[in-house]
Amino acid sequence: MKTLKTILALGIIAIFSTNLSAQEITVFPGSWGEQFYQDKAKLSWKEVNKIMMESQVAEANWQKSKKLALGGLGFGLANLGSTIWLVSNLDQNKPLTGPIIAAAGTGLVGMIFFKASSDKKRMAILDYNDSVGNGTSFHLVPVSNQNGTGLALKF
Repeated sequence: MKTLKTILALGIIAIFSTNLSAQEITVFPGSWGEQFYQDKAKLSWKEVNKIMMESQVAEANWQKSKKLALGGLGFGLANLGSTIWLVSNLDQNKPLTGPIIAAAGTGLVGMIFFKASSDKKRMAILDYNDSVGNGTSFHLVPVSNQNGTGLALKF
């Protein structure tokens, strides 16, 4: 009776392990940034962040994306300051060379950081989607050999 319960439990585990699979994340551009979806359900930024941080495959690129976005935000704020400096010098009839160079430089570097952040975010999502396409990292497969018949874990 004990072996029957064991075989039944292993059979149920095999059925559930073959049906377990996560769903891919899709990204669409929106008015205020990217919009994330799993099937037709819209995901919030917190949900996507949690999913990416739990995924061993996508975590590194997701972390780099967040750091690059923070750097881009810093340069965006510096660009705002240099633009205010430019407008101030324009009103007071002071030289504009320094503020123009500062505004152009911080704007360019900020755009580079945001582009790199977007690329890393895309790579993280693609890595995550590739990993869920593979399903689980192990499968129970029926085995029959000289040692007998049973289930084996295949990695």
